[in-house]
Formats: sequence, C-alpha cells, structure tokens
Amino acid sequence: MHQRNRPVRILTRRLAGHPDAGHPVAARPGSRHRAAILAVAALAAAIPLGLTVPAAAHAIPAAPLQPASSAEQIQTHVALILSKQRASGAIMHGSGGINPYFGNSAALGLLAAARAGIAAPDAVVGATRWYDWVLAHLNRAGDAKGLAYTIDDYRLQGDAEIATGSYDSVDSYAATTLSVAAALHASGDPAAQQRVAGSIGDLEHVAALLTHAAPQGVRKSSGLTQATSTYNVGYLMDNAEVFAGLRDFAGLEHALGRTAQAASAEHWAETTRTAILRMWNDKTGTWNDYDRHAATLTGAFYPQGMAQIFPVLHGVVPSGDARAVRAWQSVTAAWPGWRSSGFGMASPVATFAATAALMGDPAGAHAMIDDFTARYAPGWGIPSSCDAASCATGWWYPSASGWTIRALVAAG
Repeated sequence: MHQRNRPVRILTRRLAGHPDAGHPVAARPGSRHRAAILAVAALAAAIPLGLTVPAAAHAIPAAPLQPASSAEQIQTHVALILSKQRASGAIMHGSGGINPYFGNSAALGLLAAARAGIAAPDAVVGATRWYDWVLAHLNRAGDAKGLAYTIDDYRLQGDAEIATGSYDSVDSYAATTLSVAAALHASGDPAAQQRVAGSIGDLEHVAALLTHAAPQGVRKSSGLTQATSTYNVGYLMDNAEVFAGLRDFAGLEHALGRTAQAASAEHWAETTRTAILRMWNDKTGTWNDYDRHAATLTGAFYPQGMAQIFPVLHGVVPSGDARAVRAWQSVTAAWPGWRSSGFGMASPVATFAATAALMGDPAGAHAMIDDFTARYAPGWGIPSSCDAASCATGWWYPSASGWTIRALVAAG
C-alpha cells in the first residue's frame, strides 16, 4: 500500500491524509498515505525478521539534550509504538483510527529492534499482541466486496473499535501481514512461534489473496497484483511488498517443515519479481510507478518518487543492482534536500532513511533521522514548526517509528 492514500502508503497508504499526487488514473480510493512511513518486511534482506510490542502503553521519553546513540533512538521509537497500543492489542495510527497496513509496519519495526537485542521482551510481546489483533479481525466470512481473509480499517467510537467496511488495498495489507508472521516466528520466542504455527491455516488463506485471480484474489494476468478486487491497477509499491511478503512466507513455511507450501510461495514471489522487473524503464532511469505508466520525477514526490525506492527497500533487487543505483541517483537528484526531508510533504518519509542506509549512505540516513527528531521531539505529535490546522497530515505515525527503527538497524 501507499499513499494512494499510502505512508508512504496510504501514506495513506502511505501518508495518511496526503492527497495523491500521481497520475489521475493511478490515484486510488482510500485514506492512507504510506509514502512517508512505509511499507514489510521491506528491509527483510538487510534486517532480521521479528519484533514484538509490549502489552501496556509506555511513556514516551523526552528527546535527549545531546545526540542519542542509535540504541537509545531505537528504544525511544519502540516506546513510541508501544504507547499507541491499546488493551485490545491494536496499534493506533497517527492521530486516530487503526490501519492494519501501518500497524504491520510498526510491528515489523518492533521485531527489528528485538532482533538487534534492544527492548526484545517488550517488543516481541507487543508484536504478538498486534498479530493476535489482526487474526481476530480477518474477514473470514468475506468482506463487502466478496473477498475472504481481507482486513478492514477501524475507527474508534468511544472505546469501541468499529470496522469501516473498507481498506486501502488487499495486496499490501495481506503481504505485510505475512511478513509480520514470518518475523514473529523468526524472533525465536517460543510463545510467538507457537502462535504463528497455530495460525498457519489463516495465513495460507491470506497468502491465497495474492496468488489467486479474481474472484478469490487480486493476481493479474501480467504477474502483478492489483490493489483491490475492483481497482485494477498494479502498483510498484504494493507489488514490492507482495514480493517481500511471499518471500518471507516461503521462509516461514520452510521453518515449519512445509516444503510443498514453501515451494508454492517461492514460485509466486518469483512470479511477482519477474513482473516487477518488467516495470523498469531504461529510457528514464526509473521504475514505472504502476503497470506501464512511466514515472516522472518533476512533480510531487508521492507517489512516483516514492515508488523508486521500493524495489531495493523490499529486496526485489539488491542495492548494487544497476537499476537500483540509477533509480536512487534519479530520485535523489530530483529531491536534493532529502537529508532534511525536502520532499514537499508534511509527513515524515522514514522509508527513505531506510533506503539510504541500504544504498550505502548511513550518514544520510542518520541526517534524516536527526531532522525528524529535531522537528517532532519531544512530543512526537505534529512537527514543532506548525500547528494542527496547518499540519493536519503531518502527524508522526507509529509506522514511521517502525521504519525509523529499521533504518537505524541498517545504518548502524
């Protein structure tokens, strides 16, 4: 998912509240912008899987007077995520509501922290509680569009969590759920492993959404997945997450001794990767942001600029791949102020910091994170440079903390 509303998916899917800036045809219904926050198991190739969130809300530590170490920064962001976790296990998104895509991104950050040996017990517990919430809210009987095992966004009404009856996407929600399950099992926590193993049947149904064509799933004849059963657009960002989710799920199936199922997941991951590689545009030195639509990097950053980092972020191509290098050169040239969040967006683009670390620029990653800290700490609500009216979409998200953790782990 992405800003389509995505967080940098959703931003809405990826940047909640941020209007789509891409081609009109690519704009999809939804309320999440992932652009700034994203999206899975993405750093999966560089960051060990698995994290968990503490059961109770934690106080958010104030920003330190002196530059904090990476470990201290990771602890701060673990606490930020846990402070947004409800008694139900749900992780709140930004200023309100529950978005499964963003919650998955937050949980993956927790598990990355745990694998790095930071806040491990609390992180794994928190991630397990989130995973249980997701399982409890799957649309097993089918959603409003007839698909089973999707999951809706939720709003709060008093203390009650009410399904909205809609979601930003099928593919990204499902893919990141698979990545959380794999990371949770890889955490090594016996209770978490037992929980994941016991839910493998549910996970098979979730994975089927990504491998089956309509009406059972969202797989297209091109080899890509489409955002929803009624929105026939194959987004690069979503499909990078789908590749990572199926790759991670194959690893989980192998760990559980389910070799036939692992081979199937590997097949579909590779099918997705092959389709994504066809989205490379050698003439422009960029990835198409959806299907055959050539990206242009002269307008808004989201979604076309954001899309350029997803293939390397989610391991579709390694950082040394010529396409990864050209895409990184193209996007950083188009937004030269990226180290100080010069994307023209209110929300933080923590996924970019993670990508910088993967592309061999840990200093750039740390510069971005220092910029986030200067603008958001100690309150970690809206940036200190503006008020709620002028920065309505600029809230700090738990998923941004998740990606910040992963960036810090990758940058060292």
